[in-house]
Amino acid sequence: MSKATDWLSYQRAIPKDLRERAKLMGVPLNIVMPLRLTKAAPASQITRAIDSQNQKFEDVCRLLRATNTDVLTKAEAYKSAQALLVQRNVEQGALVNVNIKEDAFDATLDEALGIHVNQDHPDWQKVYPKAEKLPEAIVSAVDQLLKTREGHEDFHLFSDAVEHYKRFRQSNADAAVTSEGQFKRRNRELAKDFKRLGDFMNFSGNQEFTTDNCNVALRLYKEHLVAQYKSAPATAKRCLSPAAAALRLYAEEVAIKVAVTTKLTIKDQRANKKQREVVDIEVELPLLWAAAHDESYDHFFRLHVFGIFSGSHASELVQTDVESVREEEGYFVLGGTKKSSRTRPVIIVNETHKALLLQHKDHPKDAMGFVSVCGFRALQTESRHSKLMKQQLLKATTSSNLTAYSLRHTGKHIGEINGISNLPQFARMFGWRSADSSVQSDYGKAGIFSSAMIAEYRKLTDLMIKDLPVFDSPT
Repeated sequence: MSKATDWLSYQRAIPKDLRERAKLMGVPLNIVMPLRLTKAAPASQITRAIDSQNQKFEDVCRLLRATNTDVLTKAEAYKSAQALLVQRNVEQGALVNVNIKEDAFDATLDEALGIHVNQDHPDWQKVYPKAEKLPEAIVSAVDQLLKTREGHEDFHLFSDAVEHYKRFRQSNADAAVTSEGQFKRRNRELAKDFKRLGDFMNFSGNQEFTTDNCNVALRLYKEHLVAQYKSAPATAKRCLSPAAAALRLYAEEVAIKVAVTTKLTIKDQRANKKQREVVDIEVELPLLWAAAHDESYDHFFRLHVFGIFSGSHASELVQTDVESVREEEGYFVLGGTKKSSRTRPVIIVNETHKALLLQHKDHPKDAMGFVSVCGFRALQTESRHSKLMKQQLLKATTSSNLTAYSLRHTGKHIGEINGISNLPQFARMFGWRSADSSVQSDYGKAGIFSSAMIAEYRKLTDLMIKDLPVFDSPT
């Protein structure tokens, strides 16, 4: 990175054993590539950009090593040809619509292949005694790329599908975020899925993107994951999903001649589903209710305890904007983004609950105009939230078995005790079912809900807390 600018660049030197070949091929000994990011960019974006440039650098080194390789796979030749064009600053498709008789045709070939453009000439070796010929597979791949616009290649690789999927996911995530905390959380989620894609690539290798290769690779990877996660089939599914989604998306949008299977069911996926520990209604729930009204407990934890009566996740609470609290109407709009039904009205239980929701209303907004009802907790990681909940639950109940998920499941348990858990309005209140009316849903997206709907939710909430002591004061 130059000190005279905030823009970042990637710089790396060619290994010593490849420098002579690099000189002969006109490849710079010190590779410098722009990251197209400034110093102010998030660390996760910079890391991804560096990883991408590392891959391109390895492609250049592979190209230099391939100069004396007689046998190359089609995939290796294609990647080497791409790396060569990048280093020569020649665009893919540069010869599209260029007449072979024009001077520009020969000039472009000279720029792309350098001294190797005439390597089949009988006197070539005499003119360049120290040079080694490029494998014909690479020369052929360069010729094909020059005559094919980017995105219209007949030859595709698994890596092309992976990069296409990464761009798709990143673009969708950037368009959906509404706060800095959500931006960081989405990037952490993406990083996990991108790592799973990397694991798939390490397992399958960078093969040609064909119907047989895609389907066989996915089947073998599924078998590998099932064997690896015998006691956790849901984990195997999470690891398989990004790879399957990447190949299917690329087949639908780019390599349309390829048909990727949709039958990748992992059997007994739900057989070992975790049984969540619920709060003891007689002993532990009153203790948690008291903790929710006790200022010695963490603000975020107290909000989460009130979330028992609406099935609110911690991640949904941190995505809730203070401006979504409609104190006059007695509810707030939860900021769930997992699916549309999670963004729903939640009843403000009492004055303490309202005070907690509005505690950060005077805090400055972030760059996206957002203030979380959870304050600074919105910028923390999910693991930090889980650890905090575990500590506070232990403090309040002395039970080491309870987790943050226990509270959401406790809400369902209370509903079952009161005989209301099977009601459709209860399911909607907990975000398990979308509203039946499309008009109601459209208003709901704007954070506006009918008085009848709120009254219905208030009735259910009052029924759930009817046996708990009354705390009138926020303190």
